[in-house]
Amino acid sequence: MPQGCEILINGASDAGLDTPTLVRVTEEAGAASSYSLFFDLRIADGTVPLLEDERLGPDADLAVRVRAGGGQAVLVRGPVTAQGISLKPGAADSVLEVCGADVSIKLGREVKVRVWPTVTDEAAISQLLGDAALTPRVTMPTTVSYDESKNVLVQRETDLHLIRRLSRHQGCWLWLTYEAASAAPSAHIARPPVDADTEVHFYMDGEQRNIEAVRIDWNSERITAADSDARDSFAADDLSGTVERSPLSALADHALADILSQPRRARLTAAVDEAGDLQTRSEAALIEQAWFVSATLSVTERVLKNVVRAPSIAELHGVGHRHSGRWLVARVVHEIDDQDHRMQVTLVRNAWN
Repeated sequence: MPQGCEILINGASDAGLDTPTLVRVTEEAGAASSYSLFFDLRIADGTVPLLEDERLGPDADLAVRVRAGGGQAVLVRGPVTAQGISLKPGAADSVLEVCGADVSIKLGREVKVRVWPTVTDEAAISQLLGDAALTPRVTMPTTVSYDESKNVLVQRETDLHLIRRLSRHQGCWLWLTYEAASAAPSAHIARPPVDADTEVHFYMDGEQRNIEAVRIDWNSERITAADSDARDSFAADDLSGTVERSPLSALADHALADILSQPRRARLTAAVDEAGDLQTRSEAALIEQAWFVSATLSVTERVLKNVVRAPSIAELHGVGHRHSGRWLVARVVHEIDDQDHRMQVTLVRNAWN
């Protein structure tokens, strides 16, 4: 049985379900979480029962719950979307892979045409999330309003695409969290949580060492300032949304704009009727470009005594003055078997010391 891992059916335990030999879950900022469950196949009465098990069939509701520190955490919950079967004679060493994604994938299954005559982006997102049985936790930096007398909000896309589009305009990410007992999902829309409390510490040396190696890369060819302008066709006013640096708090002493000898500038064009909306889009572009430092490392739950989640804040120690300190967890690949819970972690940073 995978270490400290449980597969839930419709949010509840099911002792009758075969135990997977390996569980893989990928969490990534800006993308839906996904899972793969690997089962050993066995033949019974001339058939392979797992291949006919509706609990692993299309749209079956599965969740992965793991041991996390002193409690439990649900890594992902959502529908089964695919299977892969590797068969050998007599079923020896035969494997079934069951794949799925988090519940947000359901919002991307139907392209809709809809006009929202009078609404704010936050209200539209909250309504779509609520209609999908997701508890909305929306924190937008500004309120962008759409009015039928000016620019209405027009949807010609899936609900998921609309949510991501409106979120991206404000520099926000979408990610899901789950209640540990029931696996009930909440959807978060917010800018990257750079001001959050530290959830995990990684040590490269000393008695507290919990990682064996880390790779750190940086690339300074990124946009650090944005010029934008438009004209309000209703008020005949010129609008400006120029932003000189990312509005996010720096995770270290010097942001990229402080390091470079001259800024890298972009020019944005957007059809808006408020200067605030134009400025917010410029800020969003700089937030997306700000992550010029990245780090990758491996860690196990057995050594760390915790589970790393994305997005969250981690502190990296023992890698030199420049790169030690606070980082944002952008991606985690969990692999859980009967030996351990291994995590491949990608960290990003918008500054260095």
